[in-house]
Amino acid sequence: LMGPSDCVFARNCMVRRLEPSRAADFLAQNHFLGACRARYYYGLFVERTTGEDELACPKGTLVAVGSFSNGRRFRDGHLSYEWIRYSSLKDMRVMGGMGKILKCFIEHVHPEDVMTYVDASRSDGAAYKALGFVEEGSVKRDGFTNLKLKLYLPPQDERNRSHSPETGQNESI
Repeated sequence: LMGPSDCVFARNCMVRRLEPSRAADFLAQNHFLGACRARYYYGLFVERTTGEDELACPKGTLVAVGSFSNGRRFRDGHLSYEWIRYSSLKDMRVMGGMGKILKCFIEHVHPEDVMTYVDASRSDGAAYKALGFVEEGSVKRDGFTNLKLKLYLPPQDERNRSHSPETGQNESI
């Protein structure tokens, strides 16, 4: 079990697009399934640290990576994207990292929905559910069971209307 000093806070990090080779190297070293092909790669880089409850990492350290597919148009016309991988550095938690990478992807790509699969033997999908994903069943293949989760997003024009001019924050995400 990791302690409080084994984490960094996403609020102290910046999200940037990554080159596929850099994302592949990171995922190969830190994700149990290794690297993957994707259309979009995002990295979370340390910008600052706020004290003793956080692991001190040098500024610019890549601490998490998220990868997403290209959009797939379904028969009903909607455009869906898959969140393929998320990983932080081994033995480190990035508090808020998944949400920060997801938010950046949504702001950049404007998906209608984002779906993902979770290995049911390793997780119940709680981290994704906390971000608003809903479980849509399971998929069994080659003796493995994966949970299918999906995040439904409001149409782009509704997301724009929910932007608060006072705070500059998007209240729907």
